[in-house]
Amino acid sequence: MTDDMHPEVAAVLKQARRLQTLMDEQLDKMASDAFTAADDSRTVEVTLNGHHWLKDVYIQDGLLRMCAETVEERVNEALQKASADASAAIEADRGRIDAVVAEITAEVSHQQR
Repeated sequence: MTDDMHPEVAAVLKQARRLQTLMDEQLDKMASDAFTAADDSRTVEVTLNGHHWLKDVYIQDGLLRMCAETVEERVNEALQKASADASAAIEADRGRIDAVVAEITAEVSHQQR
């Protein structure tokens, strides 16, 4: 920041950097978090990241010899469980992010008075 920058502008830029850092950290967290779940029979296990991208699949030996519908049901069951876990984590993070955004907004509003 330059010495001739208005103090309110400097304060807003500081909070904007704070928000940018928060969002960058969230994106990194979503990319690196892993949510693993299995079907009830434990013959399929899947891992999703926080973006709900499929990162890994385990299918027990012999399962692919069963009918396609059975395999599909088990894969979908594991995917639904992992997706629910990922969604719950994202929702918790959203609450934390909302609280920080409210705090930043309050600080900026307070500084403008």
